[in-house]
Amino acid sequence: MERRLIAIVGPTCSGKSDLAFQIAEELQTEIISADSRQIYNELTIGTAKPPVEYLNKIKHHFIDHISIDETYNVGIYSKESEQIIDTLFSNGKIPIVVGGSGLYISSLLYGIFESPEIDFEVRKKLELELEESGLQLLIEKLKKADFKTYSIIDLKNPRRVIRALEVFESTGFPISQLQKMGSSQKNFTFKIFGLNWDRKILYSRINKRVLQMIDAGLIEEVVGIINDHSPDNNTILHTVGYKEVIDYLKGNITKDKMTELIQRNTRRYAKRQMTWFRKNEEIQWFDLREESNFTYIKNEILKEFRGN
Repeated sequence: MERRLIAIVGPTCSGKSDLAFQIAEELQTEIISADSRQIYNELTIGTAKPPVEYLNKIKHHFIDHISIDETYNVGIYSKESEQIIDTLFSNGKIPIVVGGSGLYISSLLYGIFESPEIDFEVRKKLELELEESGLQLLIEKLKKADFKTYSIIDLKNPRRVIRALEVFESTGFPISQLQKMGSSQKNFTFKIFGLNWDRKILYSRINKRVLQMIDAGLIEEVVGIINDHSPDNNTILHTVGYKEVIDYLKGNITKDKMTELIQRNTRRYAKRQMTWFRKNEEIQWFDLREESNFTYIKNEILKEFRGN
């Protein structure tokens, strides 16, 4: 059997999960999630996990995979997803990869470099600079040292900025160059399909979904999480949809302001996702400007994938 897989990408709220489910049903196969937050057991409503009926009918890998108290990163994901892909191919199945986390998609399809040894003193120095001088100073240093990484990572995430700088200062090479030099060769081929909504429609879908999340119990979900876990020491709880609720629960903002911020920050996240994906010239895009028939798109993808 030829080792080929299908990857479906796009911004949050674009319908990736629905489309992937339809294709997996047609091919009688399994889905590999490439979402950096849906892997966590505790995060359900705020990460818009696929509905239970999808999960019961089609095997979804990396959904409810670990607890937020466990250590996980893209390197672990790359290795684990490779093992699952090999197993699916061995069983005569075509893997369906779906997700909006660009780094996870990239690591699965193209491989990821082995992380170099980091000088502990370098990390300590950078953390001290962050504490004393603020994040903006580190951002400016990264811009000079590794402009490519500077242009694609989340600059609001201090850990990402420090990680890129510590690699550069410990090895003398930009992390982007090391990734290019060290990416492993995958033993399969793939086609990537992207869902590209008209911006106004996508933003409207996002705003509506946020309201649905709140009605479905997002606030209660966060209350349950922080009763069992420390939000201050858990980076994942500082992501969109959770950090705003925590601010509301602390009394820092009103419920209306919380809703507004989740909608705004989710829209901004979707914009960053599309910026990442548009850099990949291998993605075949479906432009969507109104409520679309995913059955038609499914058939077009299968036709393209099969070469018919």
